[in-house]
Amino acid sequence: MGWSWRSAAWYLLAACGGVVLLPFALPIAVTVYAIVWLYTWTHDPRARTSIVQVLPLHPRRVFRCVRALWSGMLDGLGGPTIAIIVTYLAAKLTRSARAQDTAVRDIKYGPQARHRLDLFVPLGREPGGHMPVVVILPGYRWSKTKRARMYRPMAQTLCGDGMFVVLPRVGGAGAGLEDILGDFHQAVQWVFENADNFGGDARRVHLLGYGAGAHLCTMYSLVVPLKTWYAQADRIAPGAQLLSTSPADQALRSWLKRIRRVQRPVAGLILVSGVFDIAGQRKYEAERCIEHLSATCRTFGALDDAAEAWSPSAIVRSLRRRSAFIPAELFASSVLLIHGRRDSTFVLQQSQRLFRELCEIDVPDVNMKIYANLRRVDPSIALLAPASALAQSLLEDIRSSVSPPHATAQGAQGHGGDDASGPPQGQTQTSIEHTLDQAPAEHCQSQAPVEQTGQGPPTNPEPRRRAHTERDYFPQTKLIASKS
Repeated sequence: MGWSWRSAAWYLLAACGGVVLLPFALPIAVTVYAIVWLYTWTHDPRARTSIVQVLPLHPRRVFRCVRALWSGMLDGLGGPTIAIIVTYLAAKLTRSARAQDTAVRDIKYGPQARHRLDLFVPLGREPGGHMPVVVILPGYRWSKTKRARMYRPMAQTLCGDGMFVVLPRVGGAGAGLEDILGDFHQAVQWVFENADNFGGDARRVHLLGYGAGAHLCTMYSLVVPLKTWYAQADRIAPGAQLLSTSPADQALRSWLKRIRRVQRPVAGLILVSGVFDIAGQRKYEAERCIEHLSATCRTFGALDDAAEAWSPSAIVRSLRRRSAFIPAELFASSVLLIHGRRDSTFVLQQSQRLFRELCEIDVPDVNMKIYANLRRVDPSIALLAPASALAQSLLEDIRSSVSPPHATAQGAQGHGGDDASGPPQGQTQTSIEHTLDQAPAEHCQSQAPVEQTGQGPPTNPEPRRRAHTERDYFPQTKLIASKS
């Protein structure tokens, strides 16, 4: 069959375009290779010994690498990020609408000189009243946990929403994962011991982490169930193995031994854009040809055999499979996961996998919020402008997580708006997005899909405890499907 005139015109136009762009092909290729090689030289640990052998040469590998770097840049600057930063800088330069600084700085929480924290005290609290406490683990990357100053505006915004906020400085130059978690353990212990003194509620201590901080917060929350499991298992069979490989199990035992005193479980976790499966993340980065350039490689590159020991999803799955019964009170009673659907650095599947595992072990209150139109959700940027739509949405999610169920229901009735669609008092909102239909159905009775875009409570009167909500950033919340 002969070509149509439209096909012939299209191919002719493409050929002309190729001829026109041909003189630019060589400069573009040189620029792309230069960017990838420069990034490899500065970020690949192997470049310290032999830079020539680690430089990528194959065009396909270079293309995938530069595409991953471009996507990572869009993750950091995409969405409302630039607009929020401009708004924050303008307000700071004009000194308009600046929140009052209520921080008590440089409180010592441990024996080392670096063990300092900032305590943000909410204004207008009632005398003798106890308010929830949020402890922020700073750092999107594992090597940036000491940069707590960048999170002060975010902490002040949360404090203005009616909660104590603790911002510790953890880790330091050359600090490893165990050192960072050791410092964080001492900071949380200080909060438990002193919450009553500064007006906080020791029974409502929540951990908030973003990126690598979300990973470390989840690891820390597993200390109590892990220590309990190993203590019970060693009584029956000394040296019992929890994880699938011996190196991973030994690495996990080694870390747990460094935490000598078992603290009480925290009340809740707020995990934003986190990574919870290190082996899965390493595989994903290998597909994008950045397995030697990422922050995950610099932190876990030498721990490939023990990656399972630092994967909260794998640990929770092992606890579920190797235990006849796991008391729910050993875990955080409330977990809120927040993720952007289009995040290409730590993909949405990381949070979805942890969400399913937490549902499997019957954690009382598990919620997940997906921002469908956003890439990376960065609370330290979003909360720079508290009046923005994204900040209001995040504050509402965090407020509902740290508040008791009855307070959340009353707050929803009092505030109105989009989130007045929450359940009545005594119930907790539950929904599961249709992409999670692979979750085992025997653990929750399915019901007819519910689609809700207006106000008012869901039509199903049954009490529900797990929520998976997809939020369209500017429009109101949309519940895709629902399960008990």
